[in-house]
Amino acid sequence: MKKSDVRALQALSPGAEDRLVKWRRVAGALGAVLIVVVAFIVPVPAIYAFLPGPARDVERLIEINDTRTYSSEGKLYLTTVLVDTQVTLAEWIETAIDPNKAIVLKSDFAPEGVSLDELDRQQRVAISDSKQHAQEVALAALGYGHPTGSGAQVEQTEPGQPAYGVLEPGDVILSVDGRRVETSCDVGSAVARHAVGERVTLRVRRDGRELALSLRTGDDPADPRAPFLGVAMSDVDYKFDPGVEATFSTGTIGGPSAGLMFSLALYDRLTSDDLTGARSIAGTGTIGCDGGVGPIGGVEQKVAGAELKGADVFLAPVANAEAARRAANEMDVVAISTFYEAVKYLEDLE
Repeated sequence: MKKSDVRALQALSPGAEDRLVKWRRVAGALGAVLIVVVAFIVPVPAIYAFLPGPARDVERLIEINDTRTYSSEGKLYLTTVLVDTQVTLAEWIETAIDPNKAIVLKSDFAPEGVSLDELDRQQRVAISDSKQHAQEVALAALGYGHPTGSGAQVEQTEPGQPAYGVLEPGDVILSVDGRRVETSCDVGSAVARHAVGERVTLRVRRDGRELALSLRTGDDPADPRAPFLGVAMSDVDYKFDPGVEATFSTGTIGGPSAGLMFSLALYDRLTSDDLTGARSIAGTGTIGCDGGVGPIGGVEQKVAGAELKGADVFLAPVANAEAARRAANEMDVVAISTFYEAVKYLEDLE
């Protein structure tokens, strides 16, 4: 370096060094702010989180008209999961180390092409169906009658499943294995009598003609031990007039997983015996029109929510029971396969 250059640097150095230090401080501060923004404000793409949701007293959500009802000393809680769709990096790290929370891929929660609005609509439909099945099961168990209809209409079949290519949308299933079908529930009950891989015979009405069809059951994706056809159905000429009007005020809660607790709470409100036995009973599980209890998602978060509420017992679908036991600290976890099994368990505890 020339002496003239050295003299020039020496001449500029006092102010230049101050400005350089200031710029470094500013850059460092901006970098820190950027890190904070990225870590605590900017959501991580394609990542959601399951968090423990509130446990709700189901009997407070039910309004029943046209018949006498009874109160309970204990509680029956439905359990929920909160879904965080805006997970930041900091929340991701926190969730990853919290056993009561779970990171899920957006693609696992909402299939490609399905918006959150559409998913919300589907969840509202699912909880509506769940309430209907809960009423059918609980009221039938109490002798209020059964739904009737004139068959089960095929709405769609699932590609790769046994019904695909055999049944067609618009087909009306009239009988299964020679047993008359009044509602779609009758189809499910008849198929459930088979083992996976066994043949089922159907009589259907298609375009005004009756056909005899035969197909083998597959395994249910949700429970490989259960027989499955892969068909969505609706009821033809559905009628159910039990003489009791029950409504469930669930607000923004969606999905099918409160079905078991809906049915137990309705049953308990209509019986003089206290099904709770003065205990706090929480639980989860879908309810089929035949009283079968099906698997659900987010059981660890539901267990955490129930324990925060102080529940003594947690009723879980058989497929979720082991995971629920691992998540529980003080609660007893009981595996339940049907509504009737749950009622008997609670009655035996009294």
